[in-house]
Amino acid sequence: MSVYSSHKPLNNSNISSLSIEPALDHVWSLINNKAVLQANTDCAELNRKFPHSTDAWYASSFLAFQLKDFSKAILLINKAIALEPQNVQWQLHKAQSLLLFGDIKSTQALIAQLISNAPFNQCKLGDKQSLDPSVVDNFAEVALILNRVGNFELSEFYYQQAINLVTGSSKQRKAQLFFNLATVQRYLGKVDDAEVSLTAAIVLNPYDYEAYLLRSSLKKQTNEKNHVNELEQVLNKGIEHPVAKAQVYYALAKEFEDLKQYEQSFEYLTKGAQSRRSNIRYDVEHDIATLNKIIEAFNPQFFEQQAKQNELFCNNGEAIFVLGLPRTGSTLVDRIISNHSDVDSAGELNDFALQMMEQVKAYCHQQNKSGPKNKLELVSLTTKINFTQLGKSYIESTRNSTGKSKHFIDKSPLNSLYVGLISLALPRSKIIHVIRHPMDTCYAIYKQLFTQGYPFSYDLKELGQYYIAHHKMMQHWQDVIPGAIHQIAYEDVIDNIEDQAKALILQCDLTWQSQCIDFQNNKSASTTASATQVRQGIYKSSQGKWREFAQQLAPLKAQLEQAGICCD
Repeated sequence: MSVYSSHKPLNNSNISSLSIEPALDHVWSLINNKAVLQANTDCAELNRKFPHSTDAWYASSFLAFQLKDFSKAILLINKAIALEPQNVQWQLHKAQSLLLFGDIKSTQALIAQLISNAPFNQCKLGDKQSLDPSVVDNFAEVALILNRVGNFELSEFYYQQAINLVTGSSKQRKAQLFFNLATVQRYLGKVDDAEVSLTAAIVLNPYDYEAYLLRSSLKKQTNEKNHVNELEQVLNKGIEHPVAKAQVYYALAKEFEDLKQYEQSFEYLTKGAQSRRSNIRYDVEHDIATLNKIIEAFNPQFFEQQAKQNELFCNNGEAIFVLGLPRTGSTLVDRIISNHSDVDSAGELNDFALQMMEQVKAYCHQQNKSGPKNKLELVSLTTKINFTQLGKSYIESTRNSTGKSKHFIDKSPLNSLYVGLISLALPRSKIIHVIRHPMDTCYAIYKQLFTQGYPFSYDLKELGQYYIAHHKMMQHWQDVIPGAIHQIAYEDVIDNIEDQAKALILQCDLTWQSQCIDFQNNKSASTTASATQVRQGIYKSSQGKWREFAQQLAPLKAQLEQAGICCD
């Protein structure tokens, strides 16, 4: 196969005059230099001139993949596979394309077929024999795809195999594989194994600052065993990138909190938040305006008008939406409900928002209108879409990960923005709003370094402003859609798990099953920030934790109380 060329494309090159190798080099040069229009033209010519070249079909498919035209990427790589069906790289590229196209079932089927063939069939579960090092990239990619389709057990195994195959000189590569292995082990609740893997990653690559943070978050640190000295030494050596620096600051904040050295903990937390905030372009006023616009658009008159229309609606009652602000205990609620035999957890889906956008596009097309120019226009347009079609499209879009049981849980916190739409699109669905003490909620959000999203969380004043606006919106939903939302407090759950679990199961129209309160024995993987804590069973150590930082959080508390939010 042609190596990706780093040279500039040939000037005024005519593909038809080139032999296969120079033509491939030319096309890869165009792709690498992001000359999209010319690359598209020349890839098409390349395939016409060399229809039997698998490398040519792969180059065209790769370009389509980079342009996020995954259906075209699949079509093109199928040409290469038809010519060379045993080529593992073509199969893996197709699997990645299928995955990003959203066809999870086909991805799973392809990977299952692939790992049953050579060289993967040389290695069975539990077999630790050493294989040909040339297949390490294939094993790593298989592990990555298995991770993304939720087969964490097999993903763990293939990451381990890939690590076994890496040569001693490839430290960076091996470190990344150890980190990826640790994330899968964490999902599976293998905390000790994850810690070993992360330590191995750090030894191989001391500049993997994310590994330090993840390792600190795995378990509660003790005076006898912690990483404080190591982390402070890492800081003293100097870290340039603000996000990397934030990762080490947050790791130190977590460990000092565990050691009950609260002043040092909050000092590092503040530094970490400031470092992360400095790397974000964000204006909290835009988010507040959007939340206020939602309240304005989805007003009582709007719902009264909808009630009079007597239109057919989506009758599907599978979805259980568990929503609210992050770090309020939604993972705990998710695990309780999903321990029921009729319920699966689908995790934090973004399908509802995506299908909402599709319906907005459809409405604009029908009305011959341009799309929304900003979030405020988008909110207004969502009141005019086809709610029945939204419900049907949402359910259909989840089918790669749902449909195996009578009900599924979608626990995306952002669904709180769409409660009005959910109630219209899926009136038989269940909506569970998880709340927590305002100060515990805000502190838990503030001390979490999110991978993405929640940009308001790195400045206490902005966090307070967003909390107030979100609180106002959730109260609005309770007022305009009475009875549609079942609200449950995290503190009530940990104080009386059985009664609260029974109320949850009843709200979901399910029969009580005693295993629902044994959520810590729920064997399904958890991929949220609470993946480690949720396996510990009921514990109350985080309840009222904000009081250890009452002085530092006093301005936030005053801000919330001034808005009428009780923080006692």
